[in-house]
Amino acid sequence: MTVHASQAARPAAFSAPQGIRIDSALGPDAVSEGIALLEGTYWNEGVSPEMMARSFLASTVWVGARDDSGALVGMARALSDLSKVAWIFDVVVRPDWRGKGIAQAIMRLILSHPAVRDVAKVRLATRDAERLYEKFGFRIAGPPKHLEMIRARS
Repeated sequence: MTVHASQAARPAAFSAPQGIRIDSALGPDAVSEGIALLEGTYWNEGVSPEMMARSFLASTVWVGARDDSGALVGMARALSDLSKVAWIFDVVVRPDWRGKGIAQAIMRLILSHPAVRDVAKVRLATRDAERLYEKFGFRIAGPPKHLEMIRARS
């Protein structure tokens, strides 16, 4: 079940960096810009643009940040069962906009979305942005309690 943008209420204290407009519901018109933002990211190596497009559009939540010209300069998406777990994916900010608080604004928005805010566990994976996520209460999970298994198509 997808929770639509009209159901997503922004907290009163929500703010974006100057010159940035936060978009609480990206759609098909943002697909090509989203693909461009993810170009060269380590977590999307070997993922085709078509697969990225499908993942954006099938997400429960897909949010972004746009500059004054309307260009997409950051985004994140989440998959959620609305109860037990939500996974956050593809948190990215265009290199020339990094260090200005955009990733934090995007994280505040996605974590406040109705599809994410009340789930028991919010998960994500990173190898280089632990400090960002720690600001939002994320902690390294420690040794797995279960063996992770993956079925991948080549």
